[in-house]
Amino acid sequence: MAQFFTPKSNKLKKLSKKIILDVQRLDHKGQGVADHEGKVVFVPGLLPGERGEVQLTEQKKRFAQARLLKRLGESPLRIAPECEHFGRCGGCQVQHLSQQEQRAYKQQALLDMLSRLGGCEPQEVAEPIKGAGWHYRRRARLALKVDKGELQMGFRREGSSEIEPVRRCPILVQPFADLLPQIHSLLNGLKGKRQLGHLELTRTASGDLFCLRVLKPLKQQDCAALEAFALEHELTVLLDEGAQVRRIDGKPLAPFAIELGEMSEPLAYLPGDFIQVNDQVNQGMVAQALDWLAPDEEDSVLELFAGIGNFSFPLARRCRSVLAVEGVDTMVARGNERARELRVDNLTFCQADLNDGEGDPRWLKPVDLLLLDPARAGAGGALTHLSQWSPKRVLYVSCNPASLARDAKLLTEQGYRLKRVGLVDMFPHTQHLESMALFEKSGL
Repeated sequence: MAQFFTPKSNKLKKLSKKIILDVQRLDHKGQGVADHEGKVVFVPGLLPGERGEVQLTEQKKRFAQARLLKRLGESPLRIAPECEHFGRCGGCQVQHLSQQEQRAYKQQALLDMLSRLGGCEPQEVAEPIKGAGWHYRRRARLALKVDKGELQMGFRREGSSEIEPVRRCPILVQPFADLLPQIHSLLNGLKGKRQLGHLELTRTASGDLFCLRVLKPLKQQDCAALEAFALEHELTVLLDEGAQVRRIDGKPLAPFAIELGEMSEPLAYLPGDFIQVNDQVNQGMVAQALDWLAPDEEDSVLELFAGIGNFSFPLARRCRSVLAVEGVDTMVARGNERARELRVDNLTFCQADLNDGEGDPRWLKPVDLLLLDPARAGAGGALTHLSQWSPKRVLYVSCNPASLARDAKLLTEQGYRLKRVGLVDMFPHTQHLESMALFEKSGL
């Protein structure tokens, strides 16, 4: 009988003894970084200059993870968090820092990763793109679960699948931020509350959406309660039944509008599509993309991981052609339909798995400009085709500094230099670090 190797767990079977650590800096996730017996130790909740009593909860060869038992002293950088759920809710990690300090540590973490993992340094560091620090999030998903007859509604706790009951969230746009108690009361009173999966709230230019995942059809009494609530609070209630999403009022489901300001006509959005959650910062990001890429009317643009056209439609206004490649076929269909509606004849969306390493004749052609907006895994698979595109400029929009750094190394090894990088403060008070990097072909 064949025997299979089972690696031993690197986690400690028991917590370590209590130890005292001094934090020197923050990592890109906002965790305190300390040294202990030759290892780097990550301690959530401590700031540079602070000392804490901790226990090691996980150890590996070169680093360890710790939990904070008691903070000993206080950094002058520390501020009082705005939200009562901070420290338990997994949504925010750095509310104990001012926004200015949040941006400073994130920018430094970004530059450190580019240097350490990517082996490159930018010629220029741009000012961060920033917006309002509170009430900025236009889309959020709340977990729902019935426990002992009571509906729990909130966000997942830090490092856990358990729900932190949330009745007010200061990063949600209004009216969502203050409407949570009424929403909880409504849902907890439904006869079919055990059939609820989750709730997604979204602000669009067409109105506020209340999309409820249901595992089984709701009774008419529950539907009537939802419709009355929607009318009172000017919401559009949608039921996500798995196979389809429908309006509870029986009207045909048509796309909702996502504004891009003066840069483009609104995008066409349906639940399940990806959109950036911070409208103000997103518009600044699109404007900066146009400025950095600097397309002219003769340029051809290839955009990868295009979504429903956040960058595609503004780019199409300024260049000869845009080919927008996206993996999700429903978003591709929506992009093409919107292009036809607006008579944007120089924009085409096509579907492809950009990380499978396979090429496609539709987009394996020389282009003038390349824009990448990948998911957290990065664009390593797509960049294997860089020599076939040979663009003069590459704009990389990143939601993960580690994958950006790895992909930056691929770009520089193929003759591109990192001209400019900048932080995009899309998610204030969280560990998420978004950025933009501009690469130019050497010799231009």
